[in-house]
Amino acid sequence: MAYGFNMEMRNQQEWSWLVAMDLCLGGLGGGLFLLYQVFDLPRFIALLSLGLVVLGGVVLLSELGHPLRAWRAVFRLRTSWISRGVLFVSLFLVAASLYLASASAAFSWIPWTEGTPGARVAWFVAGLCAVLITVYPGLVLSASAGIPFWNTRLLPLLFLTHSAMGASGIVLLISPVHAFGQVLPQIESLAAILIVVNFIFVGVYLVNMNHSGGAARESVRLLNRDSLGRTFRIGVILVGMILPLFIVLWLPSATGLAGAFILIGALLFRYCVLKAGVYVPSALVGADTSKLKPISVDLLREFAGITTPRP
Repeated sequence: MAYGFNMEMRNQQEWSWLVAMDLCLGGLGGGLFLLYQVFDLPRFIALLSLGLVVLGGVVLLSELGHPLRAWRAVFRLRTSWISRGVLFVSLFLVAASLYLASASAAFSWIPWTEGTPGARVAWFVAGLCAVLITVYPGLVLSASAGIPFWNTRLLPLLFLTHSAMGASGIVLLISPVHAFGQVLPQIESLAAILIVVNFIFVGVYLVNMNHSGGAARESVRLLNRDSLGRTFRIGVILVGMILPLFIVLWLPSATGLAGAFILIGALLFRYCVLKAGVYVPSALVGADTSKLKPISVDLLREFAGITTPRP
């Protein structure tokens, strides 16, 4: 049975488009708020970031079998990154709302105003939680020891840089209908840098997983064949990175199109990472390794070290 399991590795089927949309919307919202803080963007950008985070939560609730029980997730903070994610999102929404209210004339009755210690604390907490929102999906996946393609410390970093790139894409998408002034060239430069950085990081990630062997190598193989391979190569790499980089560098008048391409790639990147997750076959435990194919030995080694995150 262990020998035959080489042909029976299976990729996960539970998480698909809706979860990918949640991860994408939350990451975009967190990244967009960070751009708002760093580049002092118009206030509607901050409001849009809050809306994206909330929309991501709504999408996730629609994916749950019992959404009315979702409130219980926050009570597993010691063991669950999903619970911590709920906390990060909640704190972000509260802190960002309080900070934005402090600068609004409609909320002049609140006991603090923009520039006061209370507003500065809210600004800092909102920014910190925005960073955590962009990172925590990668931490959720990297804690899945049974899927070696996810079980790596590289994934949280990839989600952070991809969220920042996607957030810059939103600004580029809006730029044809809203003048961002002198800030826009800085956002364009940032987008170009992040595209190159993400291209390198994705390459390092795939090479590292391919060299790991076993189920991780099978995940990389999935990203290079059939419909998922086409989605990854055309959607994530060509549309999501190469074309936007070309437009930003040589067709600045079409930056809105570059932003749209970046956002398409951002969603498809998360979808491909989810769909390429391959489980380590537990049936290999206790197998006689002398009679196994090399790939099965890789799988057995993965299972033996399943509680240890990959570098």
